[in-house]
Amino acid sequence: MQRSQNGTLFLWPDHWQLVGRLMPNRPHRHISASWLVGLDGDFQIQVDGHWRASRAVLVAPDVEQSLKPGNTRMWCAQLDPDSDYWRALRHLLGDQRSVDVSGVFQAVAAGSEIGCAEVHEALLNVLQRVGEDPAPLDPRIQQVCDLLRAELPEKIQVGSLAALVGLSSSRLSHLFRQQVGVPLRRFLLHLKVSRVLAHWERGKSLSQLAMDAGFYDQPHFVRTARDMFDALPSEYVTTGWFTVCRCGFSSSP
Repeated sequence: MQRSQNGTLFLWPDHWQLVGRLMPNRPHRHISASWLVGLDGDFQIQVDGHWRASRAVLVAPDVEQSLKPGNTRMWCAQLDPDSDYWRALRHLLGDQRSVDVSGVFQAVAAGSEIGCAEVHEALLNVLQRVGEDPAPLDPRIQQVCDLLRAELPEKIQVGSLAALVGLSSSRLSHLFRQQVGVPLRRFLLHLKVSRVLAHWERGKSLSQLAMDAGFYDQPHFVRTARDMFDALPSEYVTTGWFTVCRCGFSSSP
């Protein structure tokens, strides 16, 4: 596979990673947790309206952020809010919404030969150095997450999900937000956008991708992508800015 000079997007079912050069972006909210490292030096990040310079940052799920990478190449990981990866790093935040992390700058190289195994190993190395054993999700919440991943419904039926796991609708909504960090509806949107990324191919229309991923229509997908990335995947992928590697299933940390 010929790699783009700008970088590579590596996709797994429970997270994705990117190594390369990013465009500056406006405020947006990833539903996943954001792990951002400047490979060549500091970058500028804005969280909740406040700019700062950093070399490595962890941002909680569903927190508004924007990025000015400058001239540094970036290593970014978007960690699904129900993943072991995010839960292993969550303790670093304490009661903050973002935190600077030291000692991880050389965790991944940015050479032309880097592949799925190398970036996955880099993330595992970070977990070993600054992570902790992830606490398991409540089995009822895990069941709901697994069901949504498997079925990817058009919309959330909270009452049906609650009855399935033996909770009231209000208790399920509260417990899900407490354990995963995002509301049920936002979690489903994240899964749908991840499905779009996993199935993106040159020549495939936005409307077909939106339908395949369970969005109501193309405008719904476009609004969601803009909210999550300040960009459509096509602005990075189909233009050739990034090469896409579909890395398959990864083992838990």
